[in-house]
Amino acid sequence: MQPVGPNKGRRQAGKSNDALLARGIAVPARKFAGLNLPGFGGAKRGPGGAALDRGSGAWRIVAVLLLAGAAGYGFWVSGDDGLYGQAKRGVEALAIAAGFGVKRITVEGQQHVTDAELTTALAAGPGTMMLAVDTDAAKERLEHVPWIKHAQVMRLLPSTLQVVIEERVPFAVWQSHGQTYVVDAEGTVIAPAVREAYADLPLVVGEGAGKNAADLFDTLRPFDSLMKQMVAALRVGDRRWTLKLASGIDIMLPDDGVTDALNTLIGLDRDRNLLSRNIAAVDLRLADRVSVRLRDSNEPATSEGGSAAPDVPTASTKRNT
Repeated sequence: MQPVGPNKGRRQAGKSNDALLARGIAVPARKFAGLNLPGFGGAKRGPGGAALDRGSGAWRIVAVLLLAGAAGYGFWVSGDDGLYGQAKRGVEALAIAAGFGVKRITVEGQQHVTDAELTTALAAGPGTMMLAVDTDAAKERLEHVPWIKHAQVMRLLPSTLQVVIEERVPFAVWQSHGQTYVVDAEGTVIAPAVREAYADLPLVVGEGAGKNAADLFDTLRPFDSLMKQMVAALRVGDRRWTLKLASGIDIMLPDDGVTDALNTLIGLDRDRNLLSRNIAAVDLRLADRVSVRLRDSNEPATSEGGSAAPDVPTASTKRNT
């Protein structure tokens, strides 16, 4: 399995748009306020928001396209599919020759999604007439790309497609049935990934772990010292969590009342150095007691090299002690 990460070899801004479009797509992300289209600046706005300069001949082109479209519509109404198809292809060829073909595609917000995925979803290229681009359908196809959460596709006449995407933000690495995936805060699987590719993200394991990870880490946020020791969170029966610490200790959390249980744990650690002891697990599942399992003699010692002491609760220390 190959790690999924940011695109390598990002495109250089100095490359021509024609060359970029010829190989697939795109220009680096940028803002588009005040974008001026060559030959159409400083005039009234036309269809799709493009500026049309009466002196440039663009109005004649539009008029020809409208007449040709009306002719094609007439063939379609008459039921002659062959003539309609020919008229349609003729209109598209005329529009492209007149400069109303897709010549430039700008993309804003791209970080992880690949050029190939964008190109396939847009389904537009140099042989596509601008007015034939179904922006709603392109938006829907883009939002089926796993990395893309929201998309917007706009026509900027005469020849530019503007694409704005919002990518999903990696939140955690989820391991399930021997496979690992990067997921967002909603638990949506973005892509397969190896752990090393996202070493800075928390690891969650088990059925339902991906979709419940955000709630768990919201609960853990006030317990910063505990989070720093955690190497993974295991989802048990899709109803509760067990935290795995770097020292090898398992913290078994209850189904409900997790915050109260963690406050009890932090209190015991503060008063008795609980998490520095040679123990294997702390069981917080019962509301009225905390149980601690000592590490067996054949189990590895904690990273601090500590050993069990008489004042460590070993069976049923109540939470209010």
